[in-house]
Amino acid sequence: MSGERAGAPAVRRLREENLRAVLERAWDAAGHAAPPAGDGAGGGAADGGAGGGAGGGAGGGRGDGALTGSDLMAATGLSRATVHDVCEELIERGWLRELDDARASGAAYVKGRPARRYALRARAGVVVGVDAGVGRLSAAVADLRGTALGRASVRVDHDHERTPVAQRLEALERTALAALDDAGAGAGEVLAAAVGVPAPVGADGRTAFRGNAYWEFTNPGISAHLQRRLGWRAVTDNDANLAALAEEHRGHGRAVRHHVTLLTGERFGAGIVADGRLLRGAHGGAGEMRYLDLVSGVGSADGVARTLRELTGARGGEGAPEQVLAAAAAGDRAALGAVRAAGRRLTRVVATLASLVDTERVVLAGALAASAGPLVEQVRRELPRFLEEPRPEVLASRLGADVVVLGAVDRAVREVRERALELHPLP
Repeated sequence: MSGERAGAPAVRRLREENLRAVLERAWDAAGHAAPPAGDGAGGGAADGGAGGGAGGGAGGGRGDGALTGSDLMAATGLSRATVHDVCEELIERGWLRELDDARASGAAYVKGRPARRYALRARAGVVVGVDAGVGRLSAAVADLRGTALGRASVRVDHDHERTPVAQRLEALERTALAALDDAGAGAGEVLAAAVGVPAPVGADGRTAFRGNAYWEFTNPGISAHLQRRLGWRAVTDNDANLAALAEEHRGHGRAVRHHVTLLTGERFGAGIVADGRLLRGAHGGAGEMRYLDLVSGVGSADGVARTLRELTGARGGEGAPEQVLAAAAAGDRAALGAVRAAGRRLTRVVATLASLVDTERVVLAGALAASAGPLVEQVRRELPRFLEEPRPEVLASRLGADVVVLGAVDRAVREVRERALELHPLP
């Protein structure tokens, strides 16, 4: 009897390992939301290797993510009987669905007994990703492949010195719920949420650095608030780190193991991936750009958007940064002057980052990326003044203004994958 009792935990552990192995394979076969056309493929997961990524690519699955028992046997090393038994349990738990067999699905000729086919239930629940900036809150709801189902965004005038923290948390909550409403989903369907903030964030989701009122305002216990108010499992991360995760899965980070995603809005922030792993630092401060205060020709962490506004205003002009970039691309002399000055400053930012982390690729991301062609060209021209070959490739992101939201969705999907056997998907 004592031997039976002692063996029970080991049997349960083995069963859980088998469940996880089959579910991970089904998740990989389901693939990930498609990256922009023409982008590269490959590369590892952005934080902890391939096992933790939010999708991990198509993984050899068919177009519908279908896997046969033979596919799963080959991928996991399990016997046929064990594979089908595990799939039955995962169907019962709500993670998998059984598809029509090959004959019923329309195959012209099937020799022998048709194989049973399984696939991930991508709508077994939803995830929420939020970009919690101080000027704009944006949220997306996605299925378990990371495919967006609904979105919402709102302009806010939050000021870390005057706006009550409760007002920021309430606005964030409303935006997330509006995205759920747009997706036709309910709060009870959310399996995980992730929120990006413009502050350094440690492994526990908190900002460890004290004495910075801006950081304390932007990350005021968001995860705990969403858990308390809505019952969601939520994680908080740095916005640039999430942007790097989005580039890793959907953008210019897919083809390389070493890349930096540089947010170029009001303030600079960098998400640094080295050898396929996101660098966080001891307290979540890796990629913070405060050191730019000390860099000659830069002088602060003010981003490209703020720099272009100030330069244009100093020259007696006006216009949003996107308009200035568009005018420069069209040959406007005043706009070209402002862009050249901003580009010289940006080149020094890229050069110092590349010197520190020896990266293969720097991706300029954020709302300005779509119109950043003139800046990218200038950085490429001037970078040889500061760096020897091999220099990093400099590219503009194709993921648009919602790059942080996309990264937050990917982070939330990863959270579900890692904890799937503890969760209860929709029936």
